[in-house]
Amino acid sequence: MTIWSQITDRIEKFGSHSVAILFAFLATIALTMAGIVPAIEQTNRDLRSFVFERDASGQVAVVEIDSQSLKAMGSWPWSREAHADLITKLSENGAGQIAFDVDFSSAAEKASDVILADAISNAQAQVILATFLQQISNDGGGYSENLPPEIFQTHGLLGSVNVHPDALGQVSQYNYGTQITDQIRPTLAALLTRSSGQVGKSFLIDQSINLTSIPSFSAIDILNGDVDPIQIRGRNLIIGPTAAELGDRYATPKNGIIPRVYIHALAAETLSAGRDIPTIDGKALLLVTLALAILWWNIVTSSKDNQNRLVLPLLAMLLIVSSWGFFVYSLMEIEIASSIIFIVCLFLTDLVIETSRTTKRERTIDQLTGLPNATAMMDVAAKNMTAEIVVAEIANFAEIESILATEEQAEILQSMSKRLALLAADEQIYRTGRNQLSWFVADGYANRLEEYFDTAATFALSPTQIGSKKMRLKLSLGYHEGPTSNWFQLLSDAAMAAHKAAEMNYRWLKYSNDINQIIDEKLAILNEIDQAIENGQIWVAYQPKLDLSCGEVNAAEALVRWDHPQRGKIPPDRFIPILETEGDIANLTLHVLKITLTNVQQWSKSGLNISCSVNVSAALLGDPKFVSSAIAHVQQSRIDPNQIVFEITETAALGDLDKAKAVLEGMRKIGIKLSIDDYGTGQANLAYMQGFPADEIKIDQSFIKSMARSDVDRVMVSSTIEMAHKMNFKVVAEGVEDADCLALLRQFGCDTAQGWHIGRPVDAIIFEERWGTHAQTMTA
Repeated sequence: MTIWSQITDRIEKFGSHSVAILFAFLATIALTMAGIVPAIEQTNRDLRSFVFERDASGQVAVVEIDSQSLKAMGSWPWSREAHADLITKLSENGAGQIAFDVDFSSAAEKASDVILADAISNAQAQVILATFLQQISNDGGGYSENLPPEIFQTHGLLGSVNVHPDALGQVSQYNYGTQITDQIRPTLAALLTRSSGQVGKSFLIDQSINLTSIPSFSAIDILNGDVDPIQIRGRNLIIGPTAAELGDRYATPKNGIIPRVYIHALAAETLSAGRDIPTIDGKALLLVTLALAILWWNIVTSSKDNQNRLVLPLLAMLLIVSSWGFFVYSLMEIEIASSIIFIVCLFLTDLVIETSRTTKRERTIDQLTGLPNATAMMDVAAKNMTAEIVVAEIANFAEIESILATEEQAEILQSMSKRLALLAADEQIYRTGRNQLSWFVADGYANRLEEYFDTAATFALSPTQIGSKKMRLKLSLGYHEGPTSNWFQLLSDAAMAAHKAAEMNYRWLKYSNDINQIIDEKLAILNEIDQAIENGQIWVAYQPKLDLSCGEVNAAEALVRWDHPQRGKIPPDRFIPILETEGDIANLTLHVLKITLTNVQQWSKSGLNISCSVNVSAALLGDPKFVSSAIAHVQQSRIDPNQIVFEITETAALGDLDKAKAVLEGMRKIGIKLSIDDYGTGQANLAYMQGFPADEIKIDQSFIKSMARSDVDRVMVSSTIEMAHKMNFKVVAEGVEDADCLALLRQFGCDTAQGWHIGRPVDAIIFEERWGTHAQTMTA
């Protein structure tokens, strides 16, 4: 057992959801200490600001000391007279309040101070002057306040203009006021909006205000009288530097780096709109979320519905939507970052635990039947020194797959496993292969195996009712016993015994070394086929196909041949079934396809333009790697894809018909033609093929050869051709061995004939010589 398996087992014992909640909570604390909370909180606010962006009220406006104004005035700082002139102009134009974000604490000529003081005194608007806090020393020795001269304070109000970046280096909050020793100083925005609040407390600046909607005027335009008084009248104005060269700029969450004067304007808009709302601390909400998670845990553990896991993302969405809603209605600002982190950690942790649990389950459970698989059987065997194993091979499983839907296949296997469970240790049956059910022999049968297997065979005699169908499984049993130190060999030997029992029509067979002699040739074929391909022992013969409408050979079928250096010529019917059974047919099929494509290309160069068919086992349609390779070979060749026909053989092997249809449609899209090779046998029939993506059907030779002397076969062939044409299928008849048969096919309207009467399979060179540019015409 792996370390991960041990961990997951312990998690299961303790309670996976408890572990998930505990881990998520600890992860939340760790991430909070790492400083990730402010970033998430600000991201939520930024997103909310973009969604609910609104224009400013217009009551607060900015008078910019911009580059244009600096250039016109010629120097900075400006004289007291210039500021006095600004106050006078704005007051005459009807300004409500005039606030300065400008430092007047520096010394100036007394006459200049008098001029500015008179302007403040004579102004109809209330004037607010800036104060600045400065740190006394770099060692944290407290703060001092820079104040304007007392002559200005007589008729003007004082407002603090300091702003403070947060943990992310951005100005996102604004104070109501500050306290220096025993002096309380309101902030500029609080004075401007006549708002009150607790000194030292801050509020979040409403970032949803569109910065560009705040009215602004250039100071030089005010001084020159170029601004319509209507735009000034009744507004509260903040005068401050915006020129980049003055450097009075700060980073903000949504608007980036902006002049400080606009931060005051945004703060004033926030206060005037009543958006200086209380903030709910995230720690309190985290405890509520934790309580909800524990409630969720109780719901999940009492229910088998995995959809309950959706409660977590829904809870996160509810928190986000709620926080947005409370903000939009100016009720409160809810800090949700800690709770969101907890929910995400909880979701991911629970997902990982559930995935590991599912992986463990899938590792030991057969997905079709729900029965434990070979891995589960191995885990049981590992606890014992020796084991007695039985493998039941279902000899007619291909027939079952062709007739029953996937769900029905599962039902019949489950039904048989329930019968056989009476003979199994712990009454447990395992599905160890596509057509194999296996089990450990129950105690007490070691000395009476004949009776034991007779009983097992009896269980299989009774058919199983699946819907309206009755199915009987044909079982062949293999038995082996031995040490479980080499478990897979033990199971493999028992499976081999079952397979040989099926081949030799035995009810059961006990494994012994003698079985190896029976399967020598099979193993040789499996071991030597790849080398035979590499050494050129595998070649392709071509059998001509006659177009009955024009009497010319216009197609061929590629047939694989094996010339073995020791065993001589090995017939295809000896090695192809073995390769198909063992799942090794793909490599050979691709090899034949490549040879065929090369030969067809060579023939085209010499003027022989014909189509050629290649046999493809239906089982390969479920192999994505084979399908993509086959299509790639055709597309990369220098021939028209219409010259290649894939003859689909063994359609009884089709497991998922809809998937197979989709694969065949993909082949047809690139131009490959499709033929159903085994019509009349196995699964292929016209009802089955309705809507099947094929171009032609091929009537099996067993019907064609006997057609001339069998009325039944003759009717079957003629009716098949008629019905196939109505379904837009071409018809190929194989096994044509005499002129009488060929004449009947012409009479029935068959499209193409193939057989020894037309021509025997020959190599590519002979085929080209015989059916080349002066193609032989058959009139028989």
